[in-house]
Amino acid sequence: MVVLSAFATDNAIPASARAAEPTTVMHDVTPSEIVTTVRMPKATVLTRIKSGFASWYGEMWQGRRTASGRIFDMNEMTAAHKTLPFGSKVKVTDLRNHRSVIVTITDRGALFPGRVIDLSLGAARQLRMVSTGIDPVKLELLTYQN
Repeated sequence: MVVLSAFATDNAIPASARAAEPTTVMHDVTPSEIVTTVRMPKATVLTRIKSGFASWYGEMWQGRRTASGRIFDMNEMTAAHKTLPFGSKVKVTDLRNHRSVIVTITDRGALFPGRVIDLSLGAARQLRMVSTGIDPVKLELLTYQN
């Protein structure tokens, strides 16, 4: 017994010592709903964002600076939104084909009425909306950067 205890190790990390991860609650959103805020330590998680239409942008803006200062890469999973802080992560679900993608807000945009987000070409490809140009989408905020 003494010999076995000399070789025993306990690599388990107690739950209280682990960093808390923000949880996300997904909801079906109607166009008339507004953002509901839940405050958590070191993060603010929003569960609902108004839905609408998404469009995409790509080659014309390739290599230019975005409003956040980043160089635009049309193949990255990024997007432009009117008000969300830069660095926020948003799950975009195409309501036509139910495909989803997670994008980072790096730019300001969605300048046309009824459009809530402008996606990079890479994100639009993942949603298979390149040929349609615009699609109805549901937005769910995963992380909110201050």
